Amino acid sequence: MAFNAGRVSFCRYRVVGDAPLMVDDTVLGTLRDHAFAEAAVASPDQVEAGFISGAHLFDTQFSFDTNAFDNPAGSVLLFAMRIDTHIVPSEVKQAYQVIEEQAAAALNPSGFASKRQKRDARDVVDRKLHDEVSSGKFRKSKSVPIMWDLAAREIYLGATSASAGEQLAKLMHEAFAINLELLTSGSLAEVVLAGNRRDFEDLKPSAFTAPPKDARLPEDDADERPGDINVPQVPWVAASTSTRDFLGNEWLIWLWWKVETEGGALEVPVVSKGKKTDRKSRFAVVIDRALDMDCAWDVTGKQTLRGGKPTLLPEAREALIEGKWPRKAGLIIADADDETQWELTLQADKFLVGGCALPKVEDSTSPRDILDQRLLSTLALSGALDGLYHAFLSERMSRAWATTVELIREWIRTRRRRR
Repeated sequence: MAFNAGRVSFCRYRVVGDAPLMVDDTVLGTLRDHAFAEAAVASPDQVEAGFISGAHLFDTQFSFDTNAFDNPAGSVLLFAMRIDTHIVPSEVKQAYQVIEEQAAAALNPSGFASKRQKRDARDVVDRKLHDEVSSGKFRKSKSVPIMWDLAAREIYLGATSASAGEQLAKLMHEAFAINLELLTSGSLAEVVLAGNRRDFEDLKPSAFTAPPKDARLPEDDADERPGDINVPQVPWVAASTSTRDFLGNEWLIWLWWKVETEGGALEVPVVSKGKKTDRKSRFAVVIDRALDMDCAWDVTGKQTLRGGKPTLLPEAREALIEGKWPRKAGLIIADADDETQWELTLQADKFLVGGCALPKVEDSTSPRDILDQRLLSTLALSGALDGLYHAFLSERMSRAWATTVELIREWIRTRRRRR
């Protein structure tokens, strides 16, 4: 989904390396040098990628008017990446194979193609498909929007697939000699807690409930220390970018607890350029429309709830006591100071924002003004999420966390008794 219209979805990357801090002619020239251009296709698995302006799929004209934007914190570069794939539908390949085999079988008295004729048919089909792929017959193109906050050294990718991220990382390294690091809840916490590395590395999932009946003893870790059945396994983290991505799920539990026990009004630090400041902001948070949960002990399975106020459903209460943790939640976040409101879906462990409805732009004077406001609103949403996450991390890394865990455990038990 694009940043210039409709709902916004994105993941974020941290820029590592000597990156530009403002949009200038050199930056725009680099985009032109690495603009998308169709090339000869050698095989069906070949992927073509390059930069485009974002105006449409074929536009590679980059300019300050189209791509450069200013905000109070610095320069923002808005552009896109075109990705072309060449995938032959399996039905097409199968049909070509049948046609060739039928032609060979028609010459045989038995009416059947021999094994050798079938092998020859496959060779003919492979050559035919290679020629058709090279001609662009099966070309499939898509545009992925990109917003680069140069001052904050962060890139917002308007897609959440790993393949799109890989193509972006490759292009940015070739063009700007920089590397990208996907900001999940774990990797973001690692950046925030850079000065507290030992404590960060010692972090283990919190046990908000007793282990389910059939919970298994975790395998020994790399240090050959015995596993603890009272520590949740959080199985989805094994396939994550960071082994500390469980912090995002704990963050959602913490938010759920705060919303239900304190009304959802939170005072959080203002985050600027990825760093916490001494200033404070106030946000109201509501969990609404969606709640996806998964068992942190890898025992009781998954659960998907939809509808208004899903956390109040009996199924949500039971899921918590069974050891299920929230993976994804529908959120409404409102800035209490200026009444700005965002509606979004957040997959907290991967820090993925999906289908975010940005505030409507009132009294706009031009399309450019609308786009300016939408970009500022997207950055403000990111700042709100970072502020909420920083507030959680401050408590998570403090001595008070053990007390907080006990309060959450009692809250979960009380919710079940209330039912």
